[in-house]
Amino acid sequence: MLEHGGGLAGRDRAPGAAERFLSKAVAHREAGRLDKARRNIGRVLDIAPDNAGARYELGMLVSRAEGPTAAIPHFAAALKSSQSNPAHWLALIGALLETHRIAEARAIAERFRAACLATTAAKAVAVLVDRAVAYGRACYDVQDFATAETYLDLAIALDDTHPDATFLAGAVAARTNRLQLAFDLISIAIYRTPDRALYFAGLGALLTLMNNEDGARSALEKSLELDPDNAVGHSNMAGYLHRQSRYADAMRHADKAVELDPNCGGAHVNRGQILKSLGRLHEAIAAMDRAIAITPRDIDAHSNRLFSKLYAGDIPAEDYFADAKAFGLRFAEPLLRKRPFTSDRDPNRKLKIGFVSGDLCAHAVARFLEPFLEEFDRTQFETFAYMTRATEDGLSQRLQTHFDQWLNISGLSDDAAADRIEADTIDILVDLSGHSALHRLLVFARKPAPIQVTWIGHPATTGLTAIDYRLTDTVQDGEEGDALHTETLWRLPRVSATYRLADDQPPARERPPCEDNGYITFGVLNRFEKVSDIALGVWSRILAAVPDSRLFMVVGDADTPEVRQQIDERLSRAGIALDRLILQPRVTSGYFELYYKVDIALDPFPYNGGTTSCDTISMGVPLVTLRGLTAPERSGAVILSAVGLDEPIATSQDAYVETAVALATDRARLLGLRHGLRERMLASPLTDHARLANEVGKAFRAMWTRWAAGEPCAQR
Repeated sequence: MLEHGGGLAGRDRAPGAAERFLSKAVAHREAGRLDKARRNIGRVLDIAPDNAGARYELGMLVSRAEGPTAAIPHFAAALKSSQSNPAHWLALIGALLETHRIAEARAIAERFRAACLATTAAKAVAVLVDRAVAYGRACYDVQDFATAETYLDLAIALDDTHPDATFLAGAVAARTNRLQLAFDLISIAIYRTPDRALYFAGLGALLTLMNNEDGARSALEKSLELDPDNAVGHSNMAGYLHRQSRYADAMRHADKAVELDPNCGGAHVNRGQILKSLGRLHEAIAAMDRAIAITPRDIDAHSNRLFSKLYAGDIPAEDYFADAKAFGLRFAEPLLRKRPFTSDRDPNRKLKIGFVSGDLCAHAVARFLEPFLEEFDRTQFETFAYMTRATEDGLSQRLQTHFDQWLNISGLSDDAAADRIEADTIDILVDLSGHSALHRLLVFARKPAPIQVTWIGHPATTGLTAIDYRLTDTVQDGEEGDALHTETLWRLPRVSATYRLADDQPPARERPPCEDNGYITFGVLNRFEKVSDIALGVWSRILAAVPDSRLFMVVGDADTPEVRQQIDERLSRAGIALDRLILQPRVTSGYFELYYKVDIALDPFPYNGGTTSCDTISMGVPLVTLRGLTAPERSGAVILSAVGLDEPIATSQDAYVETAVALATDRARLLGLRHGLRERMLASPLTDHARLANEVGKAFRAMWTRWAAGEPCAQR
């Protein structure tokens, strides 16, 4: 540090001496003669200890020699002595920025703007803003959105017209679920700079999230029109087209994005999603691995990788569990709020139950949830809905009548959502998503409710120790499942979810199609990503054993030559003759009529059907399933046993083949099994909504009683 003292000669105290010494100090500093600059600054401060120029110059010297932290007191002293010089403001803001004291920097930046000095130092302000934006972008790229936002807020406080800062702030808002704010900010950025392809690419991705399909397509097309070599534009177009089940076009754009920028993490995520939809699961996992290597904190990549592992037929359940547990340790454990709850522990009082889901709309989950809610005892339980999807529909409005309170949290960050749930004093918070789309597991990670439960949406562990229970049943999860969960398994006595026919569901077909066709049609109406290579090999054996039989499958984009070629190659490798194959593209209407084309349904494995299997039975089509060891491979057994049909439940691949072949070659037996199948379902526990609501209510009450008594979670 600079030392001075001993007094100055008389001439050095003459009027104007301080200004002369300061001028010399500046000249020496600019010429790199730092020692001489220091000596002259010392002389100024001996004459005038509060001289703003000398304090500023000393800050500049100290910053060079010792770093910005040491310079901050000198810049602060300069600003205190003179607030009319923009350089004093900007030096202090810059030093605070470099030392990442962003809250202080922003507070001073706001005062600087209020002083109306920015226009007199426009170039210096621009340099400082660009530095703040660069820091914000670096944090955004590693998914540190909270820190990114602080840098961008500082940039905007200095220049609220800066388009990059505004756009990036919008991108941060989108990634933290504040979709309307994101739309407003990105729109402002586009208004200010209408020729930036990146801005339109971001808008297209946002509108895709907001389910504005026309707007998304228009924005993405504009992005690629402005810059055909824009990797982000191609990546976001791939994501949009994937949602439209246009897999071939989506893959072309994803591949182009990777070609243009191999480190575009979003492009690898979108490639993985497309590959998963095409049943190329190991390739999908590899794509997610690449995305995670580029952006290690990409939650979507991690969750999609976990789902792909569940679908694959040759990945042990222990492998999935290890990855899910690692996910929880890495992303959830650091967020846990460790504090006592002050909830009234009365075991008999009315409890507040919160349900968190992005599927409180026209989605399969609602067909299981709505009938439960209709029967749930609202004299004992107060119900809260926390919707995570930005757009709501007519079914959302209908569901709202079954809740005491409804809040759309799509626009809230995880912290804000957890704060709101805690403020609502929820007693039991229920996750209905697991690792599926629009999940908010990191809200649960913060533990905003004393008891947390996962249910319906995901047939495996979430990996979060902050979630206390997974609600299941005795058939879905045997004893083997206990060791594969971070949650405690709470088993209901019969089924853990009940099914309701769709509003537009037509009657079951009385005559099986084989009576008109002259051959048996086996059908698979599940998403193609659930169809493992192991299952395809077993199905080829069934076709070989039943002459002239056909395999009817629903595959998105199956009428596109590229997709059809991939499917043909995969099925051929499994031994399925292509002339025995009937491929049906996914439909947006007339879905239930597809069951009229099927004599016998084949349940995929190891990840069985869920809603599709229920639809199959309710449409009068028998289902053959393979019962495995873990929950994903036992859904078919849950459904069939609930309906009282144990015979089509096989316990080995050989038995699966024998069961399907025996049913296909015995027409009388097939007709007998099809007859009254819907009525059989409607009379089963699978549609006994009142019983389920009562059992779930008892489970919630028992969970609460244990917690209120200070007892640990216990397997049931």
